Amino acid sequence: MREIAIALSVPRVERPANAGEVYRSHANFVWVTLQRMGVRESDREDVFQDVFIVVHQRLHTYDPAVKLGAWLFGICLRVVSNYRRNAWRRVETGQDGTLEARAQPPETARHPDDNLAEREARARLQAILDEMDVEKRAVIVMFEIEELPCDEIASILGVPVGTVYSRIHAAHAQFEKVLARYRARDARGGVK
Repeated sequence: MREIAIALSVPRVERPANAGEVYRSHANFVWVTLQRMGVRESDREDVFQDVFIVVHQRLHTYDPAVKLGAWLFGICLRVVSNYRRNAWRRVETGQDGTLEARAQPPETARHPDDNLAEREARARLQAILDEMDVEKRAVIVMFEIEELPCDEIASILGVPVGTVYSRIHAAHAQFEKVLARYRARDARGGVK
């Protein structure tokens, strides 16, 4: 009897009915996740579509005990890893690929040298992030750039908060290592 009472008191999480329902409820989350993982704006729509193709194909494997956001994050991670692995096949379009700026006041009131320095800093940040592992990049972007609290990152990733702290630490270490390489290259005069 006790097992029945316990079973009845645990709320049952339902499986989404179809991929359309997942799309309607989590499209923005997937889009932002792809952006955080460094998918270029010119490729994001295609990668976004690839994620929902996988969702459609794998929805029957979804375990309602796992948060839907965490399951989707895992799919995004695998699709983005594949996207990066196959990057050499794509023809580059000439876009600079820098991080998209958040809403800011017009730059016309600023000195042109300040605008140039900011663009160069964004380009450097983008280059460093592009060299990082996708998982580390995602967590450092969520924590440092998006300024999400660790408990929210843990919820998105479907991991304990302590794991988020260790991943942030590892991401900072990798970021510093890549940054040191860039600084050494700058000190040598830009030669690789």
